[in-house]
Formats: sequence, C-alpha cells, structure tokens
Amino acid sequence: MIYYRKSDRKIFLALLGVIAIALIVIFFTGGSNDTNELLPADTLSQKKQHRDSFHRKSYPQRTVYVRTKVIYRDTSYRRGKALPDADHDSIVTHYQQKIKPGEHIDLNTADTTMLKMVPGIGSYFARKVVQYGERLGGYVSVDQLDEIEGFPLDSKEYLVIENPSPRKLDVNRLSLNELKKHPYINFYQAREITNYRRLHGPLKSLSDLRLSKDFPPEAIARLEPYVEFE
Repeated sequence: MIYYRKSDRKIFLALLGVIAIALIVIFFTGGSNDTNELLPADTLSQKKQHRDSFHRKSYPQRTVYVRTKVIYRDTSYRRGKALPDADHDSIVTHYQQKIKPGEHIDLNTADTTMLKMVPGIGSYFARKVVQYGERLGGYVSVDQLDEIEGFPLDSKEYLVIENPSPRKLDVNRLSLNELKKHPYINFYQAREITNYRRLHGPLKSLSDLRLSKDFPPEAIARLEPYVEFE
C-alpha cells in the first residue's frame, strides 16, 4: 500500500479538481472555440438581415406620391403648396374654366357644371342656385340671387334670364301645407289665403289680399309671377 504524506495528498486532490473542471468546460463548449462560430447576438443580426432581404425581394420599394388637396373657394382659390405654380395653374384651367367678361349664362337652364364657369361661383353656390331655383319654380330676375345668403354679387353680371316661364301656383286649389312650401309664402300668408277662400270664395287676384297685414305691397309684387287663379 502506497502511503502519501498529507501535503502530497492535498496537491493530488487539487490536480484532480483542475482536471474535472477542464473536462466539464470541454463537454459544454464542444472542445473548441472557433472564432468563426456565430455568437447568439451575431445569429440574431443575421436573421434580421435575412428577413429584411426577403421583404425587399417580395415587396419592391415603391415611390410615394404626395397628393395635394386643391381647395376651391367661391370667390377665390388657394394654391396647393406642394405643386409648382405652373402645374397648379394648369390644373385650375383644366377643371375650373371661367367665362370672360361680356359672356353670359342663362340662369334658368344652367346646371351646376355651367354655373361653376361663372367667376366667383364654386361648387357650394352652384348647388345653392340650382336648389333655390327649383324651390321658386324658376327665376324671373337675376336679383333673386340676392336672397341666397352670402352669394357673390359680382357674379350676377355674368347671368341672364331669357324667356322666363316660372312654375305657377294655383292659390285657389292648393292646401295650406302646399302653399307654404314656396319660398315667398310663409305659414301666416298661406293661412290668410285659405281663410279668404273659405270666407269669400276663390281669389281673383292677389289684390284681394291687400288689406291683410301679412301681404304688404312688396310681398304681393314678388309673389305675383308665381301664382294663377282658376
């Protein structure tokens, strides 16, 4: 039996410990530390580059065009800041051609497209003019456009009325609700008409209502082109 001194045994046990640690390190690291091996951070970076490359191949980069909204006002328009002046002016000329001084458009036959050719009139007032004309039953005077709130008065010089033939209201047949639909007849005036018919029979003219406080001379004058008596 070999006998070791106490100091020798300590040295021997220390060597065994070093060998055991070395074996454990070799086992978990695969025996080598190749500098070409990808570390975890390198692996993630390579995956990200591969994913970005895949997206670039699958979805080619497209040129982004910024669309500028051109706002047209009824009396003027604002320039689109993202467009050069020359390009903006060509767009306005193409889509918003205006008639020249001395040229006219018939107010009763014009649609919204034609009305927008009048200087000062855009989409908003073009719609208002057509809608109000339908409610009236046709225009008999260009000055009736003054009754549209905010209408640009300078635009009236480009408008004319040829052969006005407004739609007539039979004041002796229509009910109160039907009468008050007209812009020139309010509820009280419609009630006065129906009360007169009930008490005195059919109206022969609007002069029959001249004694009513609801029918001053100016109200009778503007309503007269739109009524008939049968």
